[in-house]
Amino acid sequence: MRLGTNHLEMNPGQRERDNSQEIVEYSRPHGLNGLEVMSARWVKHSFAPHMHDFYAISLNYGGQGTFDCRGQTHDASPHTCNLIAPGEIHNGRAVSDYGWAYRNLYIEPALMASLFVSLDRKGPFVDRFESPLVSDQILASCLARIFESLTESNSLMRNESLLLKVAARLVSDHFIPHQPARKIGRENAAIGRVREWLDAYSAQNVSIHVLAQMANLSPYYLVRTFHKQVGVAPHQYQTILRAHHARKLLASGRPIAQVASEVGFCDQSHLNRCFKQSFGVTPGKYAAAGAI
Repeated sequence: MRLGTNHLEMNPGQRERDNSQEIVEYSRPHGLNGLEVMSARWVKHSFAPHMHDFYAISLNYGGQGTFDCRGQTHDASPHTCNLIAPGEIHNGRAVSDYGWAYRNLYIEPALMASLFVSLDRKGPFVDRFESPLVSDQILASCLARIFESLTESNSLMRNESLLLKVAARLVSDHFIPHQPARKIGRENAAIGRVREWLDAYSAQNVSIHVLAQMANLSPYYLVRTFHKQVGVAPHQYQTILRAHHARKLLASGRPIAQVASEVGFCDQSHLNRCFKQSFGVTPGKYAAAGAI
């Protein structure tokens, strides 16, 4: 479900003309059960005290908001993050002329518990954040990357890996008690199996959880160990393989849309972005050059 079509980030001219316009969008990413994305810009709307039955992990983008939680008032300025656990009473309102723009990951408790397992978190599951508002540039960067990825066509493994990075930062720095990530060791045989499988089946839209089972490692540990030993994360390695396969098919004269589907990209725009990142030109320009 999506409500509204406007982007949260506007140029200065748009801001002057649209200062009173409120925006809200909801989406449920395919393959990520228990995750919902909410993007909003509030100007006049004010939330009464309420609570959620899910985790609300927010990145504040623009304007200024404020909310009351745990007996304190919190100022939600750009680049800060709101961390609201299930059952926490809070409200919210904009306090600037532009309003309050932010994006939310709504994570169901079952999904969060699954993420904890994927991170090798030890001990009892504790569903409380140290603070409902934090200034954490690493977390903000992780959130910005997953929001960007979820608004474009991308592989399931990429989106899963980015969500794991968000969860890892929450576990290491914001859930009580903090728990640092497990140290990376050498996993030559496991990483070799995963790499060989990706070499053979790069077109498949495989889950990181499937690869983790193959390697007999936890999903997040696999992502980190693969990156250390190979130089890129599994989803990035998969994308590189797909781009090289696409180049060979394009050089043979295969239509671009057919190439995108055959090598495993979500659509032609997905192929365009990833191909240009690898080769510096779009598939169309590459194919045209080969026809000279």
